[in-house]
Amino acid sequence: MKDYIKFQEVTNNSPYPGMGGKEVIYESWCEVYEPSTKDIQLSSLETESTNVTVIIRNVFPEFVPNVGNTFVITTGMYKDTEFNIKNVAPKEQNTMKIVGSKLWE
Repeated sequence: MKDYIKFQEVTNNSPYPGMGGKEVIYESWCEVYEPSTKDIQLSSLETESTNVTVIIRNVFPEFVPNVGNTFVITTGMYKDTEFNIKNVAPKEQNTMKIVGSKLWE
């Protein structure tokens, strides 16, 4: 695992709708690769957008990602790119697979 990832959660601590920020809720080392055909079908991903599959160590119950979170890959080819979480699944006994799609700016 050679890339670094930060998971974020949208916060609503502003009196105005949509003016909240994002709070980092978990950081980890990860492995990043292109999603497989199965990942694309399970997550209903658009093939025109940038999609990635990320493998992290399973740290349940300390952190469990969900589709309401986003993540930023801070190193490597996708440095400083933010993704929506589309699918979360256990991969092996101690790892977790997360499929993400790039946020449009």
